[in-house]
Amino acid sequence: MRKRITSAIVFSLATAIGLSLAGQLWVSSENADRRRFSQLADDAVGRVDARLASYVSLLYATRAFLAVDGPGISAEKFEHFISGLDLAERHDGIQGIGFAATIPAAAATSVADELSARYSRPVEIWPTTTDQPLRTPIVLLEPQDPRNRVAIGYDMYSDPMRREAMDAAARSGRPTASGAVRLVQEIDENRQFGFLIYLPVAAGEASRVSAISPSEGPGFVYAPLRTGDFLEAALFQMPQPALHVEAFDGEAKPERRIFSSREPLLPEIAHFAVERRLDVAGRTWLFRLSPTANFERLGSNYPAALLATFVLGLAIVLALLSLVQSRRLEAVAALNEASQRNLAQKDMLLREMNHRIKNSIARMLSIARQTARRAESLEDFTTRYSARLQAMAAAQEMLTRSRWGRAEIGALLSAELAQVFGEDEESCRLEGPEVEVDETVSQALGLTFHELATNAMKYGALSSPEGTLVVEWRLDGQDLVIDWHEQGGQAPDLSAARAGFGTKLIDMTIRGELGGSIERRAGEGLFAILIRFPFAGRGTSQPVPGARL
Repeated sequence: MRKRITSAIVFSLATAIGLSLAGQLWVSSENADRRRFSQLADDAVGRVDARLASYVSLLYATRAFLAVDGPGISAEKFEHFISGLDLAERHDGIQGIGFAATIPAAAATSVADELSARYSRPVEIWPTTTDQPLRTPIVLLEPQDPRNRVAIGYDMYSDPMRREAMDAAARSGRPTASGAVRLVQEIDENRQFGFLIYLPVAAGEASRVSAISPSEGPGFVYAPLRTGDFLEAALFQMPQPALHVEAFDGEAKPERRIFSSREPLLPEIAHFAVERRLDVAGRTWLFRLSPTANFERLGSNYPAALLATFVLGLAIVLALLSLVQSRRLEAVAALNEASQRNLAQKDMLLREMNHRIKNSIARMLSIARQTARRAESLEDFTTRYSARLQAMAAAQEMLTRSRWGRAEIGALLSAELAQVFGEDEESCRLEGPEVEVDETVSQALGLTFHELATNAMKYGALSSPEGTLVVEWRLDGQDLVIDWHEQGGQAPDLSAARAGFGTKLIDMTIRGELGGSIERRAGEGLFAILIRFPFAGRGTSQPVPGARL
């Protein structure tokens, strides 16, 4: 688990650093193209402003011409002046330049007669009725092409949108643009919205210029413009910029949109879109400019993508190397741990062998003492002593065999205790059901019985002729309970600070290997030990009567 966490940390750090660098590279590329497009948008709006300024200059020039030339200027002379401006070739989008006189509404009939005489054709002031006290019919407009010819006599003051712009121009004395209107020149199929720019002429000058009387206020030099033609000419000159343009009169609402270019948007970089505002003769136009497919990006996302791919690959390699190194270190640690465990086990085996050799010698000495105590002669001692040594060897062989298979608890006890008691059947009583245990339990109990019997032989009940030993075992639910009870001999000191090797070996066997518990009791000439451990699934049992050794 730890090595996986380490590999995950290495992968995360490498990925985070690499992707951060890739992200910075991508952001830098994006920002460079964004700035370039923003500059392109600024240039485009700047061209609109410059073209608009040139049209306003034409209005100022026309007003000056009319003022200098004096009263009663003829249509022919005005035509000659406007033709010299070359509107068609040099000023795309502008429909012409004209003059509208301000007259009382009651003078409409007389002014219509004067206009008819001026243009040698019937001219009416239209619309014929108005709710305004003043009228501003168009009295001069060039060039006189079929589109502009229909506009002569049109009362622009009768339209609210045009009237608003003329009133604002009269108040400020500056060029003022109207909102979006349908020009009266739109007589063919290619219709589009337009706007007008008005430049006021003082009242006195207006009457001198137009030869229309009486004059009630300023007249207006004006220019009608087709919005689409004007913006197409200003924005999309060669080389054509990679722009999609939407223009709005004021707010960016669908009903206020006055222009939308034909070039399709490029969705991949639509986030480059910018907005710019432009003052158009007193009105505010909002331009929304977006890149099209013709926009060539100087930056590229490929380096960032390649860097990100390389970083991910490098992060995976580093994570795998970290994992391999962690496993290698774990293998070394496991090998070292196994070596330490083997050394400890070897030391344990050596100590156990030494302990068993000492116990075997002690048993042999004990057997010799007991045999000598009861022997009647040297020959009798030799016979009895040899028999007991043979029994000890046979029991040891049975105990050794029991470690590799199943064994019965009574047989294990009998074999171990017979080494000490020999034919003295009255010294020990064994009682319990026939319980056959598996290899693990038989090894553990054989070792435990060996230690308990040896201690009993050295210090406990078996160390004196009067001592007795009672061993009972039973099944208690899922547990096997063994009650070892000694009477006589020297009772051990259970309060000693340091336990002997045999005690440690018993505790490690019962508690460690079998998962059981041990309870010890000691008193005057009394020592008892109660062993309990889980038995379910470790053997079989059936009741048998008690037995004596």
